[in-house]
Amino acid sequence: MTDRVNLIETIAKEDKFSTFSRLLGTSGASVVFSGDGPFTVFAPTNDAFGKVPDARMNELLQEPDQRKLKALLSYHILQGKVMAGSLGAMPLRKSVTGQDVAFSDLKGLKVNGAGVEARNIEATNGVVHQIDTVLTQPPNAAVSAAKASAASAAQSTTPADVRVATPAVVPAAIPAASAWPAKHLL
Repeated sequence: MTDRVNLIETIAKEDKFSTFSRLLGTSGASVVFSGDGPFTVFAPTNDAFGKVPDARMNELLQEPDQRKLKALLSYHILQGKVMAGSLGAMPLRKSVTGQDVAFSDLKGLKVNGAGVEARNIEATNGVVHQIDTVLTQPPNAAVSAAKASAASAAQSTTPADVRVATPAVVPAAIPAASAWPAKHLL
């Protein structure tokens, strides 16, 4: 018998993902997991949500249908099961929203510049990777650089060239801010 449960339950049972879990439910983003899996989820910790400015979180939470919050959370999900060892090999992947997510394995595994802290938390319908920052769309210049890097890597003959060519991407829209007050947690 296996100890694994589905992605929703895997995320919900970890206290460090309690904010992400609640927001997946209230925004309706968890409906993504009812589709054909498997999925790869980059789950921000509660501390990662603490970096989001209060004004931005209030805007997302107070929107009547929480469409922007649902889109933001869905951006953290990839179609298919991608283990951590394979993330840096391909600088760009599409999230379930259709937007590019950029990866780098220079100075530690990064997704859009966010550090991947815990890796390969397996569930019955995919895998979860813990990240230290809430993801936003990478800046256009970074996506262009990652695409150029991918083209360069495709012409390369050694895996080391792929790693050197992969750019680090820094999220543009979520600067560090004071801790998010607990009253905003759903």
